[in-house]
Amino acid sequence: MDHAFVWMARLLYLGLFLFASGMYYRAWKIALGKDMRHVADWRGKRIPDAARWAPWIVAINVVAASMLVTVGLSVLIWGTAFVVWSGAAALVLWTYYFLLRVITQRANR
Repeated sequence: MDHAFVWMARLLYLGLFLFASGMYYRAWKIALGKDMRHVADWRGKRIPDAARWAPWIVAINVVAASMLVTVGLSVLIWGTAFVVWSGAAALVLWTYYFLLRVITQRANR
């Protein structure tokens, strides 16, 4: 059982960087590629008036991805405890989700 937990923790840790790379990709495509398809909510549903909300989506994605990378690097550099880094990652991901929900709700008004 302990081995399963260790491997799940390792996968969760690698997932931090996968999530962050997806967020950076999304921000890159919106900001530099002017691809408004990526101005979307968590599920990928497009937001109305994408050009208006694009800077907000880019900012949310860059900040959240940077925070996830920071959490991941803190484990490597300082040996941050599992409880701390998994809680910090959860806080970042939930904040990201709810900020996208707020943007979506405001855009649909």
